[in-house]
This record gives sequence, structure tokens and C-alpha cells, in this order.
Amino acid sequence: MADRKIRVAGLQEKTMPRTSVQEKLGRTLELIEAASKDGCQIILGGELCTSDYDRFYDKKDVSLFPEAEPIPGPCTEAVGKITKKYKNYVIFPMFEKAAPGIYYNAAATIGPEGTVVGNYRKTHVAGVQVLEKLYFRAGQDFKVWETAFEPHARFGTIICHDRRYPETSRILAMLGAEMMFCPTAAPGYAHGVHWGLVNTARAVDTGMFCIYTNRVGQEGSKTYFGETMIVNPHGEVVANAGDAANAFIAVDCDLALVDEARIATPTLRDIRNDFYVKYYSQPAYDRLL
Repeated sequence: MADRKIRVAGLQEKTMPRTSVQEKLGRTLELIEAASKDGCQIILGGELCTSDYDRFYDKKDVSLFPEAEPIPGPCTEAVGKITKKYKNYVIFPMFEKAAPGIYYNAAATIGPEGTVVGNYRKTHVAGVQVLEKLYFRAGQDFKVWETAFEPHARFGTIICHDRRYPETSRILAMLGAEMMFCPTAAPGYAHGVHWGLVNTARAVDTGMFCIYTNRVGQEGSKTYFGETMIVNPHGEVVANAGDAANAFIAVDCDLALVDEARIATPTLRDIRNDFYVKYYSQPAYDRLL
């Protein structure tokens, strides 16, 4: 059987509170360049990497909206210069303006030709402590892409709060994904079991490689703990950035492990979507009580 290894990276960007989109973009481009020089073929940035995430807490701040950009747009074009140079992929999470009054928490995938090949919009817009619902519409679609080069790895994206819903990663797996990329902006309250346990569970649920990024540092009253991680299909953490600032982790992922894990724990084989749908289709879960 042909070797099916692919090198992936997760960026751990240091917070740059109250600086411009361009300044934050410059930081991220430097890390993308460094990971590309390291041979990384798919590189994942952090959620809303050109925005101060703490400003999405509390009351609505209308001054944030001018920071949003279209996809494709200036930021994705800057990233595309690097992907075209190194013939790789970058998943670039950003504040997207889709149309007047329509905004998304998005993650554009820029490919080896320097162009946007896909865009995922966060489907579970958070309203836990952060008030994303005041800014973003919910995305309506899951997609899986395949690398243009060997080993033709199939991958998809979810964003931060999405990972708390097993359905999101499982849908990607059912669409054929072997790798899931999940950019996050997770401060202190999301640490502990809300980080490590949830992240490893999604890998075990699906038998995929799962790559998670997180920012590190202080923004206002929020402290981001980092711990960008890569989890293999058996649920083993194979890389963790700890509290490193402006760094990346990289792993050569052997996609043969996907088949191995799904044979060992065949949850996708035994899934009963036809059975679950009668519960999911209820108008509201409280009517089941």
C-alpha cells in the first residue's frame, strides 16, 4: 500500500490586544511562512486570528464590524502568496463580511494555487459566555476537501464551540474526512475537561486526526491558555504546544491510522442515524421531557 503520510501544523498565536487587522495578520503570516518552510502541507491558524476575541464578550460593539473582510479578500490574498510559493494549504480563520449586514465567524481554506478553495462558517454560534450571536449568523453547510497532491488527504473544518457537538465532527467523517481542523479561541473557563477530554473524544468518536489551535496570552480580562494540540485517530495526543507564544506544532500524520482506528472501534459502521432522526426532528428537546 502506498505511503499516506501528510505533515500538518497548528499555529499558536500570541494575543495582540487593540492592534489592527494588518498587525495581527503580519504575525500570522510569519508563522505560516515558518511552518511552510518546515514542510507542513496543511496549516491551521487560530479562530478569528485578526480580531480581539475578548471584544465579542459583553454588550454589542459596533466598532468591530469594519474589521470584517470578504472571502476572498485582502487577508486571503496575502495568505495565498505563501500557499502558492510552497504549494500547500492554509486554513485561515477570520471575521467574514458576506454581504451588508451579514457576517460570519469563518475559516477560509487557501490552496496551492494561492486561491480560496473553500470556506466554512461556524454552525454553532456561541452564546455561553461570549456573545457571538450578536455578531455572526450561523453557517449552514459542512464540506470536505481533498488535497491536490499525494496522499490526497480528505479534510474538513469546524470552529471552536462546534467541537462540543459530536454531530459536527461525525458529519465530516461521514462525508469522508480523515482529518478535522478546529481553530478555537478558548480562555480559562474552557480549560480542563472542556479542552482535553472534549478534543480527544472527537477523535475517538470518528477515528480521525483532529487538529485544534488556541491563542495564548491576555486580552482584557480574558487569559487564553494555548495548548494547541494534535490528536491521532486512537485519541492519543501526539503534540501539544503548552503555553508557547507565536509557535507552531507539526506532526507527520499517517493516514493508515484512520482505517486502523475505524476497524478497532467501528462507531461509524454502527451509527443509527435513521433511528436518531425521530428525536432530532422534534420541535424542541424540552417537549421530550
